[in-house]
Amino acid sequence: SRRKEVTGIMSIQTIVDRATFLNIDKKKVASQTISRSGRLKTAEVASAVPYRFIVGVHEGAKYSENRGVLEELDRLDVTEEEQIDIGDTNSGLSYITAYQGGITSGTLTLNSTANSNIFVNASSVAGSGTLFKKGDFIQPLGNTGGYRYPYQVTSDVSFSTSANVTIPVHRPVIEQTGVALTSGNVVKGKDVHWFVKMVSKPAYSILPHDRFTLDSDLELVEVIQ
Repeated sequence: SRRKEVTGIMSIQTIVDRATFLNIDKKKVASQTISRSGRLKTAEVASAVPYRFIVGVHEGAKYSENRGVLEELDRLDVTEEEQIDIGDTNSGLSYITAYQGGITSGTLTLNSTANSNIFVNASSVAGSGTLFKKGDFIQPLGNTGGYRYPYQVTSDVSFSTSANVTIPVHRPVIEQTGVALTSGNVVKGKDVHWFVKMVSKPAYSILPHDRFTLDSDLELVEVIQ
């Protein structure tokens, strides 16, 4: 795992790990108009295309065992971010982000990025078939190892051990202050992570005996800095 060290209780991650369902939305921002001749015109707005999640909340957890989780939700509120993964902390969710390409060993390293492309050095990997399958999750770490933003691959990439392979991704690669995207490892599958905030903080009710429920599903948005 490449998850950073976190001290204390992880509240959002705990709820994600217990999710009854997970809605993932990475919709582009666009406007549409219909001309007098009946033609539909679409104009895409420049956007970082943040991930949005709606997490179904499990209602069977014990209040006495989760007071710390609820207190952490109160601390985070809608102002503080938390780092989350899907399938690393809870392997039962790993099928959602599972890597489907054909790399069996070795490490991808980052060459550079441009627009909606990530360029990797695949000379040290072994495998066959495809380097990445459409929909695979990928995240460069940059020269510091602290790059924040994951991406999804938009078309199959044939297996290659080339020193420079182009990986097309679903949004323009986002710059991050203090991180150079010209070196560092590239992770994939369940090892990617997001930094998110709650859109609104649900209240909770305590039910007999020793159960609690949140009054709404958990709605999260990726924090783009």
